[in-house]
Amino acid sequence: MAKLLLSNICKVYPSRDKQPSIFKRLFTKDKSKLKKPEDFVAVKNFNLEIEDGEFVVFVGPSGCGKSTTLRMIAGLEDITAGELYMDDVLLNNVDPMNRDMAMVFQSYALYPHLTAYDNIAFGLKIRKIEDTVTDKDGNTKTIKRHHTKAEIDEKVQWAAEILGIKELLGRKPSEMSGGQCQRVALGRAIVRGPKVFLLDEPLSNLDAKLRTSMRSEIVKLHQRLGTTFIYVTHDQIEAMTMGTKIVVMKDGVIQQVDKPTDLFLYPNNIFVAGFIGTPQMNFFDVVLKGDSSKVNLTLEDGETLALDAKKMRKINPEYLDNEEHNCVLGVRAEHLKIADKGINAVLSIFEILGTTTHLFMHLENQEKEFIVATDESRAWVHGDKFKLFFDEEKIHLFDKESGLSILEGAKK
Repeated sequence: MAKLLLSNICKVYPSRDKQPSIFKRLFTKDKSKLKKPEDFVAVKNFNLEIEDGEFVVFVGPSGCGKSTTLRMIAGLEDITAGELYMDDVLLNNVDPMNRDMAMVFQSYALYPHLTAYDNIAFGLKIRKIEDTVTDKDGNTKTIKRHHTKAEIDEKVQWAAEILGIKELLGRKPSEMSGGQCQRVALGRAIVRGPKVFLLDEPLSNLDAKLRTSMRSEIVKLHQRLGTTFIYVTHDQIEAMTMGTKIVVMKDGVIQQVDKPTDLFLYPNNIFVAGFIGTPQMNFFDVVLKGDSSKVNLTLEDGETLALDAKKMRKINPEYLDNEEHNCVLGVRAEHLKIADKGINAVLSIFEILGTTTHLFMHLENQEKEFIVATDESRAWVHGDKFKLFFDEEKIHLFDKESGLSILEGAKK
């Protein structure tokens, strides 16, 4: 088992082009435009503590630095700056093979000419373990030796039993489905008994139904092994359903670290609020004016929402001075209700998803669409007009300039 500490981790990729080409230097009249290409900062000031046995998920859009961070933990990428510790041991200059970590890749990375059994056993066959032996004089010493065939078989059969792939051990990767190949890749990792499991988008090549079943299998595996898991994904549904702690990243910077429920209920900025949750949170530019008892939010089309401040999460005091403040109102689709009174909205299209229907609407004098989730069953018609009620207890407010939440509960 292992506890990890990432302190001010940075990753910078130097620019390949050290200076503008000779063509540009000769024919560009304004020499001030000849800027030297900048180095690319993939990860910036990444600070995180991972407790023993946690299931931590790195989530964010493509290019946010999550896989790069995972590869630095594994030792596959050099750390430009900062320190990585496992159980108080500095790992920056420790070779990947000596970090006692196992990694599962997106592409499975199975040997096509080997059976599932041999793929799982391969790491055990080449890896040496420490053992204590006694010589003929009764002296004990520590040696390094290979696993015996019996030891390898015991571990492979144990992993196959856990993953439900005993009947696949004689097959080669070309004879298995994507989900079966991914189970074999997981088996190859768990037989080593590592302190940390690193999983880099292992389900992204699977179909939707198989991804759902494999998610639960990986969670069960974590519960059974009790080992530290670090999982990378761009899918926020995977993150919310699997992780005990979620790290949301954007442009190489941590945006928020929290439990799944707190991440959903108390996003600390607009990016996190929009990234977490399906469908995405609706956003409206508003002008806020109010005091400790009432708050008025004026929408872009001129309509005003009069809200009871006592029913809302507490707003930062500097915004309750009866002056106008440019803010962003955030509200999830399920917290907008069709009612007898409220703001005027027009139905554009609708999607019936079984018991839930998503209504794509826009304000009467605006084209920007937002989504309302409802369980009402009726004959929806394009162009229908409705009144929408905003649940005061569920809304979110953000400063328009900084993007940070101005409500109590958000972690700065």
